[in-house]
Amino acid sequence: MRRRTRIIQISGLRGILMMLFMASCLAAGFILFPAAVAMHLWNWAASFAPIPLINIYQGLMLWAIVAISGFIINDKKKFLVAFKTPDRLTDEEMKKVLERVKIHSQTRQALNSMILNSAKSLEEKDKAEDTKENKKENV
Repeated sequence: MRRRTRIIQISGLRGILMMLFMASCLAAGFILFPAAVAMHLWNWAASFAPIPLINIYQGLMLWAIVAISGFIINDKKKFLVAFKTPDRLTDEEMKKVLERVKIHSQTRQALNSMILNSAKSLEEKDKAEDTKENKKENV
């Protein structure tokens, strides 16, 4: 379980409306407004150069490209996209992993056999009760 889990409680119609209002404000502030700015800047630059005009959807894509590129370029400490081979496990770590897998499979087998035995005993009890009821009905 995660430590310091934060729970947001939404109660009633007022809470749902407040949540919808906050979501629409966040979308307008962080998605639609920058997309409109990107569209207007592109179209302003198009008046000076022979490039086509764009609409709001294309402005949204332009804003997404700029935002994602900014995240990838500015993160110096850790890379969001990295290509490397995974480190190999040592022999001791491999033994521990295999031991855990073996224990897990043994417990799974034990649980499955317990469930199967209990299911068989329940079926036998049901058959015994059915035969008793059939004998009482015949008498």
